Amino acid sequence: QVLTAVGENRTGASASIEQQVMLTNPVLEAFGNAKTLRNDNSSRFGKWINVHFDRQGTIAGAEIKTYLLEKARVIHQTEGERNYHIFYQVCGAVPQHKMLSDLGLGDPKIFAYTKTCLVAGNMDDAKSFDR
Repeated sequence: QVLTAVGENRTGASASIEQQVMLTNPVLEAFGNAKTLRNDNSSRFGKWINVHFDRQGTIAGAEIKTYLLEKARVIHQTEGERNYHIFYQVCGAVPQHKMLSDLGLGDPKIFAYTKTCLVAGNMDDAKSFDR
């Protein structure tokens, strides 16, 4: 949000870069957030974004330098917890995206990896995927 605010005070060309940086967040969160027993959208990752500025102080680009996932969640979930949201979002989007069904994806309850907990609060996995 800070990047977007800075971009609004700068040239129009720079604003699109700030917006692009901000748009990475939902994607990163889908790959790094999961439902735990305490929180439906718990961050299970860390990220470091290097933001590059030009000589005028305008954002010129950004890169993710570190992305740490909770490794234990990748192989096992406690009863009542979900794996990373992206797995459920992809499965939820199968009816709207033929390519996903062509990959053999479907309802998350048919996969051992995702069947321990299918719902995280009021999250709509198909809509989240399309976002």
